[in-house]
Amino acid sequence: MGRVSQISAADVPLSVTTNMPFAPQALARHYYEARREVLALAGITATPWYQLSADERAIADAEGQIVQEAFRRAAEEQQAIDALPHRSATAAAEGAERPPLPVRKRPAGAAAA
Repeated sequence: MGRVSQISAADVPLSVTTNMPFAPQALARHYYEARREVLALAGITATPWYQLSADERAIADAEGQIVQEAFRRAAEEQQAIDALPHRSATAAAEGAERPPLPVRKRPAGAAAA
């Protein structure tokens, strides 16, 4: 896996949005296939989505849910940062140091939004 670290962000054209009105299954599939393409750039072969076993697909689905939760948290964090009264538009544009935000714990068994 050492060659994966040699891939730069410029090698992988991505666009990101936090508005995700699609099914978790679709996210899992596209995330898995994008990951497979990145690995291929490093010469690592991974099984195509449609050839995964049921257990492998379940793992990929769980990873898709993790990615979706990460996007949700990042969007929530950005909204909180943007709402801070001392955060000027100039600082936001320049990506100034951001103060840490408290982590809100979800009750056990609560579903992801």
